[in-house]
Amino acid sequence: MLDKVLGSVLNSVLNGGANSAGGQGSVAGQVLSELLRSQGGVEGIFGKLQQGGLDGILDSWIGTGKNQQLDRSQVSETFGRDTIDNIAQQTEISTNQTEDIISQVLPNLIDMLTPKGREGGVSADSLTQSAQQSGGLGDLLGGVLGNIFAEQKASSSAQQTQDNPFGEIFNQMLNTPTKTSQTAAPSNNDELAKDIGAILNNFFK
Repeated sequence: MLDKVLGSVLNSVLNGGANSAGGQGSVAGQVLSELLRSQGGVEGIFGKLQQGGLDGILDSWIGTGKNQQLDRSQVSETFGRDTIDNIAQQTEISTNQTEDIISQVLPNLIDMLTPKGREGGVSADSLTQSAQQSGGLGDLLGGVLGNIFAEQKASSSAQQTQDNPFGEIFNQMLNTPTKTSQTAAPSNNDELAKDIGAILNNFFK
């Protein structure tokens, strides 16, 4: 399940940064980090999706129903082929792999951070639980995103995760109520993007 993948990505970041080597989790973390940087944050990502006519897809990620799929071709169309090529170059993977990671991880990341839709606002509870429960970057990503990578890499990340668990500081930071979770009115895209960005900035700096 991709919620476990996201937990693995966060564990990878906490255990050594999004640019650390070793395991596919760190690669996905690098891709997300570079995408955020290239778009100027979550607001930029939301803006590009809306400009590309993908409002309905974005709404499905935010809402409580089934996520609509983001096709690999739509990734380059939305964010620009040059941008995706540059991210691929920076992370030393192929453009197709970069598109696949973004198309699979981004929808689930937004979905997990808005578990109750616009009315509930942004909450990191689900993401925190996934990061705490993930058992090892190589095993999880090998099973879920294995089709993206030509070779499976052995990983000792499970032991690494045990040696570097989520600290209390991160738990407190992630579980701090967001602005959108404290209002009864449905939140708009700009409000949600700011809260999501504030959470992700804790990991991808």
